[in-house]
Formats: sequence, structure tokens, C-alpha cells
Amino acid sequence: MKTEIENKLSKIAEIWNDYIWEYRECNKHIKFTAEAKTNYFGDILGYLQDTFEIVFEPRKSSSLSDTFANNISLLQTIYVHQDFIEELLDLFKCKIDKGELKKDENYYINRDLRNELIGHPFRKINGRFISSTVFSYHPNDGCLDYLRYHVDNNYQFESKSYKISEIIERHKKFLSTYFDKILERLKVILFKFLKKIEEIEKLTDKVEFEILLKILSIKFESILNDKSYLYERNQLLTIYKKKDEHIRYQNVINKFNDELKNTLTDSKENIMAFFEEEKREEYQKVELPILKFADSSSKNQKPLNKDRSYHYELGKLSTKREFEMYASFLKKVVEKDEKVAIEIENMRNNIFNDIEYYSSYYLLRNILKN
Repeated sequence: MKTEIENKLSKIAEIWNDYIWEYRECNKHIKFTAEAKTNYFGDILGYLQDTFEIVFEPRKSSSLSDTFANNISLLQTIYVHQDFIEELLDLFKCKIDKGELKKDENYYINRDLRNELIGHPFRKINGRFISSTVFSYHPNDGCLDYLRYHVDNNYQFESKSYKISEIIERHKKFLSTYFDKILERLKVILFKFLKKIEEIEKLTDKVEFEILLKILSIKFESILNDKSYLYERNQLLTIYKKKDEHIRYQNVINKFNDELKNTLTDSKENIMAFFEEEKREEYQKVELPILKFADSSSKNQKPLNKDRSYHYELGKLSTKREFEMYASFLKKVVEKDEKVAIEIENMRNNIFNDIEYYSSYYLLRNILKN
């Protein structure tokens, strides 16, 4: 029971992390306020995940006080879950308000029970006594029992009893129903984003590089957010202007274009996995391109040493730590290769210039590639 609910919530979280949070083309369709841009969603997600066990794995009671504590925890947790579902429905613009929730018996029965027994165990309205409740001192096993005096019953004593299994089952149906509604809403958003990705795919080899970057900054900006890979827009524009000066700059542009195509394809395939089978079939008619990521700078170039990997040394150079030690080592072991020496020297002279340093680094990595 808990696993089914957890899986649906995990899928919502995955879509949030991979798409809603990353792309304006996705978050423009939800209530992406200043609060939503904080850890607001993460807090709700964490609270739900941390408290599922209270609802779906109820503890056994060894004493009367344990029984009271467990029942209070159960009802209060369900109450908070309901509030969070209402918040999520609003966040994702599902067009379901509290008034509609109140019509759902899987919502209002448990909520009324919590309000009567925990929220307002002694209730007055405008000074008039309405009701009072107290937990039963002789509870039945597997039941939530309490005593009630209410104006609707002329304050006559009533003994109320609810099966805990039914309370949990109602809440399970409630969570499942509204997680499904949220997922349906997210699928609509992802479908729209998928169409945008297809539009970008058609343009990648047809528009000027500067125009492509402008389109990406609006519709697929996540790929431009990592400065460490020289993928920030201004970095790429600078490198593009230098592409005819040296192969190291064209190599970065080639690398970015390959990574863009790869990312677009991966995003399409991942989004399609969220769709229902009939929607997925529509996209199976479209053949995805088979991408080959050969680097133009290394065509017809034989490996320097088939038995030697330079991953460790290159990893050190990527962080700029102990540059001289590892640069000198590489230069020494491949001393006959002038291209290696040139790129290492350019890295040494531009260790504080990321564009120059990493342009040389990526070309060096291709040269040393086995």
C-alpha cells in the first residue's frame, strides 16, 4: 500500500526536479511564485515521505497511553497530508479547490473525525457549547473509539467507533486519487515541453549558432547553466567567435552541439516514458535520430598508447589542482606529440581564464583519448 503511494510521489518529485525546476517552458504552466522557487516543494515532499510510515505502518499499542498517542498521530498526520495535497493541487494549477475536496468522502470523513476528536475536543460557537469528546478508556482492538456529547443529539452520550483499517484505506484512496490528478496535469505540461523539444531539434542544424543559443536560453536553458563545461551562453558566444583561430575552439562548439543533440534525445525519451500507452504510441511513429558523437578534431588520429589511460591525470587537470605535476607528467610521457605540448602550454598560460584553459583541456582530452 505504502509503496504504491510512494512511487506516485517519487514520480511527481522526479518531474519537478528534471523539468519543472529546470525549464521556464515547464514552470510557466504552474504557480511558480517566489515561494515555489525556494525549498517549498522539497519541504512538502520531505514531510510526506517521512510520515507515510505513521499512516501505513501503524504501531502496536502496549498501553492505553500508547493507543491514544498512536490514534492522535494517525489522525493528525492524515490532516496535514490533506493540507499538503490541497497546496500541491494549487501549485500545479489542477483547478481543484477545497470546496471540491469537501465533497470527497475519502477527505471529509477522516477530516471531520480529526477535527472533532483532536482539533476541537471541546467546542463552543459564540459562547454556546456545541460538543465535547474524549477517547474511550476501553478501546476495541483495531478500532478508534471515543465518547461524544453533541448538541445535535441533545447532548446525549454517544459511543463512536471507527475501524483504523478503514481510516487508512480512505486516506490511501485520497492520496492515490489526487496524486493521479497531479500526474495527469504534469503529463500535459510535459507533452507541451516535448513539442518544444521537437521544434528545437529541427532547428539545431538550420539556424546560426547565435540564434540557436538565443532559442535555447528561452526554451531549453538548462544546458546553458553549467559554466564549468563552457556551456554558459556568453562563454559559448566568445568561443564561437574564435572558432576559426584554432581547432580547440571549434572542438568546444562541436562538443556542445553533440551534447545538445544527445540531451534533446534523452529528454524526449524520458518524457515519453511518463505518458500513457496510447500517447506513447503516437510518438513511436516518429523515428528518433541515431546520433554518432565522433569528434571532428580527432578523425584519422591513432591513439597515442592503446595500453595507457590518462583519465586520472586528466581528472586532476580538470580541477586545476597540482597543475604543474600532472601537466609535466603528460608532457613527458607524450613528449613526441607537439599538439599535447601546445595545449598544455596554453593551459599553463591561462590557468585563470576558463575559456582558454578548458578549450585546451577538452582538445587535450580528445588527443589523449584511447
